[in-house]
Amino acid sequence: MDHNKLLALWNTDDYPACPEGMMLAQAYLISCGEGVNRLGTEEPLDRMNDIQVCYMALVEHGEGCDFCNEV
Repeated sequence: MDHNKLLALWNTDDYPACPEGMMLAQAYLISCGEGVNRLGTEEPLDRMNDIQVCYMALVEHGEGCDFCNEV
């Protein structure tokens, strides 16, 4: 997944985010997607830590970044 493609999908006027914010959003989406892809082969809680870490990094970045709103 390329963060530039995420930028193309999201109207940046509605969801303004800096490149770092978009990369963090990408990491979060990939982590969630991997969790879905592995359903049935591993327990959902096995992926929860990775998903939570990615989500918290995204939230923490958004709180301090003047160029991002709730990405």
